[in-house]
Amino acid sequence: MPVHLEELALSIARCPEVPLAAADPTHPCHKVVHSQDQYEGPFQVPEAWAGKLETAKVVFLSSNPAISAGMAGKHLAEKYPNAEWEDPDIADFMLNRFDSEHDWVNQELRHLKVDGFSRGRPEGYWKWVRAQTEALVGTDLPWYENVAMTEIVHCKSGSEDGVKEAADRCSSMHMDRVLSATPANLIIVVGRQARDRLLRAYPEVANRYPRFGRDDKTTGRVDPAQSIFEMNLGGRMRTVCYLWHNSAHHPKVRGLAAMYPEHFLRLQAAALGPAVA
Repeated sequence: MPVHLEELALSIARCPEVPLAAADPTHPCHKVVHSQDQYEGPFQVPEAWAGKLETAKVVFLSSNPAISAGMAGKHLAEKYPNAEWEDPDIADFMLNRFDSEHDWVNQELRHLKVDGFSRGRPEGYWKWVRAQTEALVGTDLPWYENVAMTEIVHCKSGSEDGVKEAADRCSSMHMDRVLSATPANLIIVVGRQARDRLLRAYPEVANRYPRFGRDDKTTGRVDPAQSIFEMNLGGRMRTVCYLWHNSAHHPKVRGLAAMYPEHFLRLQAAALGPAVA
């Protein structure tokens, strides 16, 4: 395992902005960091990515990781790294979360709970990403080896709490570093928050594709000419497209093949093409 991936994952999980944001109400990340105050247990560290960044053919770039946390008398939290974990254990989790020899997540995509034996319900977002990934690249390899899921804001929260405020600071620190570490040729931008941040970060893209991710309100579909293009991300040319989040309401289109019926082969070709150098 390349050492730089461990260092990258830990630099995000131990983001130096977290203690600053916790103490400073004017910090842009203050809201997302304190969003965990309503839950039981120690602070859950920022999530670097999920899946195999180093072998991914596809990257899903969304808003922020949803928190699976304990509530008194209701349910247990996911066994997820918190601020009290040792660095090697955090790195192992971030890099090997779905590996079959680990027990963090089982084949039904149900995560392990803090008691060490209970399981949560199957994670809907992971199931959706798996389905999209397998439609693009097939099933010859385990799905998680072909995909990486990452976000513009790495701190966990419920219902994207604090994402809007933290998006520019967090993504400016971490997004390019994460994308530069993957060979993936296809980047799928998921949902409004990720779309809007990408356009703010790359005004030349916003000028050329002003309707990127803007849908027809009747059909829920976007214009492929505005929502599929090539651009430099993480120091390499990639194919970028937009897709609504799996939790988006009808008529938003939440599947790549349905969103881009005449261009799906182009997206497949990008995902299956030679790894970028």
